[in-house]
Amino acid sequence: MTSKKTSEERFERVEFDLFQSIENIDRKNYDYYSSLTEEQRKKFVPYMITHWISAVKGKKELEAYYLISTNLTVNKHLFNEHVQNHPELQWLMLCAASPGIGKQFHQWIPHLSPRISLLKDSVKKKELTEYFGKIYKNSSAADIDEISTVLSEKLNHKQKLASLYTELKLDDIEVLSNFVSKHDIKDYEQDTGS
Repeated sequence: MTSKKTSEERFERVEFDLFQSIENIDRKNYDYYSSLTEEQRKKFVPYMITHWISAVKGKKELEAYYLISTNLTVNKHLFNEHVQNHPELQWLMLCAASPGIGKQFHQWIPHLSPRISLLKDSVKKKELTEYFGKIYKNSSAADIDEISTVLSEKLNHKQKLASLYTELKLDDIEVLSNFVSKHDIKDYEQDTGS
């Protein structure tokens, strides 16, 4: 038999505190997820937390550690069909990515526009230059220009493949882009009259 909760009990600890959860990841508190209420667990969004914990402000070694560790420990497995339905496992992965040296200052990294990241539209180099300029404020204009040139070519190649093979998933387009050259696409378009 379930007992009725008072209105105070029902509304107690309903909100999920993103920054408190990030602090608990920094401290490697593996038990934090199990301490959350059912309502808080429903608001746990591992993807969002992954995005936040991957970037810290501090010594270059620490910044690199968080980025690499988050990518290898969490990002690589977060959307695995067996992992994505187990939020507590996702929490444990997030904690495992932390070096466990205490609270850090995490910063938000802006996303590329979904129309670009989902290969809906081609990308202009200028868009990437502006994007990388915001993220890598201390990098030289020449480095940002070089990165933007290379990435815009790769993204536009993938976007072209995505427009030709609309039935393929993004992962499949990624693989295909490694085997199909611009020349192959041009030949295909000539053969099909596109």
